[in-house]
Order: sequence, then C-alpha cells, then structure tokens
Amino acid sequence: MSMLVLIFFSFLAVGITTIFRYQTKNKEYHKERLKRKDRAVVKSIEYMFNPKKRSIKDQFLNSPLLNKLSDIHNLNLNIYDLNGSFISTSFTSNTDTSNLSKKVITNIARKINSGEKIIREIDDKKELLQIYRLLYLDNQPYGILNIPYDSTTLNDVNKEIRTEVLVLLKIYSFLFLIAGLVAVFLLNQITKPLKIVTQKLKNVEISKKNEPIFWPVNDELGMLIRQYNKLIEELKDKADKLAKSERQSAWKKMARQIAHEIKNPLTPMRLSVQHFAKTIATNDDLALKKLNEFTSTMLQQIDTMSAVASSFSNFASLTNEFLEKFQLEEEVDKIVELYKKDGVVLINKPKNCFVKIDKTHLTRILNNLIQNAIQSISNQDKIIVKINIVDDKDFWCISVSDNGSGIIEENREKIFEPNFTTKNSGMGLGLAMVKNIVNDFNGNIRFVTELGKGTTFFIQIPKFNLN
Repeated sequence: MSMLVLIFFSFLAVGITTIFRYQTKNKEYHKERLKRKDRAVVKSIEYMFNPKKRSIKDQFLNSPLLNKLSDIHNLNLNIYDLNGSFISTSFTSNTDTSNLSKKVITNIARKINSGEKIIREIDDKKELLQIYRLLYLDNQPYGILNIPYDSTTLNDVNKEIRTEVLVLLKIYSFLFLIAGLVAVFLLNQITKPLKIVTQKLKNVEISKKNEPIFWPVNDELGMLIRQYNKLIEELKDKADKLAKSERQSAWKKMARQIAHEIKNPLTPMRLSVQHFAKTIATNDDLALKKLNEFTSTMLQQIDTMSAVASSFSNFASLTNEFLEKFQLEEEVDKIVELYKKDGVVLINKPKNCFVKIDKTHLTRILNNLIQNAIQSISNQDKIIVKINIVDDKDFWCISVSDNGSGIIEENREKIFEPNFTTKNSGMGLGLAMVKNIVNDFNGNIRFVTELGKGTTFFIQIPKFNLN
C-alpha cells in the first residue's frame, strides 16, 4: 500500500508540474508574440501617420487607417485617448466600446511619470491576453493602442493541454496498474517466506521433529531461513541431549535409592543366618541337612539381591571417572584370559595401543559384552567369542563377535535403552551402562547382527598421542 501511494503521488506531482510548466511556457510564448506584433503595429502607425491630422480622433475616427493596419497584421485593434476613452476599433462585430479601466490608466500614468520610453501594459487573465501600448507624436503621448489576442488561439492551446493531460493520464494509469501488479507480486514474494517462517516458529516444539524450510535464493530472506534451519538443528541436538540427560538422571537417582534400600538389610540378614547356623548345630543328620539347605538358599538369595543392588549402583556411578593412560591391548588380553575356558579368544593384538580412559570402565564394557555374547549362544552350540583390536584412524576399535542367535528386528532400536532385556533374569542395565561409558570418553559403539549367525559389537576408543 505504501508503494502504491508513493507511486500515485509521484505521478500526480509529475502530472501537475508538467501541466503547469506547459501552460506557463505557452503563455510566455504568446506574450512575446504579442509584443512583437505590438512593435510591428506601432511602426506601421508611425509610417502611415497623416501629419495633417494631429488629433487622435482625426487620425483614427472615420478613417480607414485602423482597418488597413488590421488587415495587414491580421489583428483586431482598438484606439483610446490618454484618458482611456474609446475612440475607434477594427472589429466588424461585437464591438466593445467601453472605456479603459482605471487600473490600466493608473499603471500607464505611473510609467509615464517614471520616465520610461516604451510604455506597455499587459493584461493577462485566464482566457484573455491583451496589450496596451502608449502612442507618441513628436515625443509626446497622444493615444493608447490596444491589441487583444485572439481568444480562440488561447482556447486551442487549452484544448491541446487537455489532450496532453489525457495522454499523460492514460500513460500514468497504465504505469500505475503495472506498478500495482509488480508491488503485489513483490509483496507476495517477500511475505510468503516470512509467513512460512512465522508459522514454523509457531509450530516449533522441542518434543517433535521440526521440518526445515527450503529457500533456493541467496538473499536476506535466505539468510533468515538458513538461520532458522540451523536453529532447529541445534534445538534438536539440545533436546536429544536434554532428554538423554533427564533419563540418565532419573535412572541414576532411582538406582541410588534402590541400591540403598536393598543393601541396608543384606548385611544383618547374612550375619543372622550365619549366627543361626552356628548356634543350632546338632548331630541330627536330617536337621543339619535342612539347616544347610536353608542357609545355602538364604545366602544365594542375598547374593542375588546384592548383585542387583551393585548393578544399579554401578549404573549410577558411571560419571565418576579416574583417567589414566595405558596400553589397551594389555588390558584386553588380561580380561580375555579370564574367559579363555569359556571359548573367548583374542585374534589380533597390535602393539602400543595407547588410550587415556578409566580402566575399570573398560573392564565393565568388556565383561558385559563378553557375558552377553556367551549367554546368547545356545547350550547345544560350541561357544566362539572373538575379540579383535584394529587401528581405525583416530580410534582403536575393539570388536566382540559371537556365534549366537542374533538380535531380532524389533529389539534392535531398544538394545541400548535402560531397563530393556530379553533375559529371564537381570535388570536390563548392562548395554545402557556400556553405551553411557563409551559416550563419556567420546567414543562410539555400534553393532551388526544376523539372525542365526551372531552379533558383533564395535567399540571405538579415542587414541592417546604420546607426543
């Protein structure tokens, strides 16, 4: 709207200025033309003046002189005396015999008193242009010549101006229409992405995926949209990290509470059972057998509860790290040595694989992955768990492969979630703990699996540069 209003007033100003200048220049042209005719008529009067007729009435009244001059110059002429009284005219019809106005007489008298040599008065009205010229005889004024300009010529000029105005109006109307269409087009081009951005900003939610905006033009709006797209990417990353942090915080808090609640009664239970076993020992073989069974069962259950509490406690204390640099292959070899009798082998052992992480965390990772690999293999199959260490650019990559049953499709996305397990026993915290540990030392963990053939986990640990 602002653009259209600006264009409209610009056209209006140009149109008015053009018409005014056209009229002014046209009027000036006719004034100069009238002055030239005035000078020609005065020269003709001086040339044709009859010296025998000294008075103005004798010269022009009942004389063909005025008519001759009118025919020669193709002008209508009027003669007045110095007092402004009408003397004669060359008009053949519609003769105006009125005297001159006091204003004209006063202006001429003032110019005579000022000593001007050529005295003329121009009457410039809306549709009338005429000139009054003082006539001299022997350097003495004796009459006033009046030359009215042909009003039809002025009217023709006004018609011409109106024609030009109509042409300009048509041109400006066309340009205004084009400008309006261009303005609407540009407005839509500008506001469309702004509306999209506005709507997208209204719909931005931290809990859902926010779609980016495609804008192919590299302009100011493109900069705004690129900033919006960058913002939603950062928002997604921040939301994922926040959700992950909240989940971990909730689990850690719960884990500490459960560990505390479970561990409190375990120690007195164990002591009570052991004391009971010592105090009621008898020679009765049956009673002693039952007592041993009871004691064994209680201790087994207490150990199970203690293991559960330890799992939660370990999960809750993952952030407590003690970083130290060591050779990865030596620690992996020590852990594999513990499981050799279970069919676990280290098939590749490069040298000088230096890393800087918490050793206990590495132990937890490998223990968990090796135990899961062994448990995934059915009793009928021979256990084959292969551990491998390879150089992977900026990382040392440890792979743990088994010949188990593999992971079914529907469980693959949940495998690292806390409290998810496919076993009859366990809390489902093992792989969640492994992933958290790997993430804490800026590593990566992934797996490939095939049903009926087995699963391989890959753990990338950042290298430590001794230089």
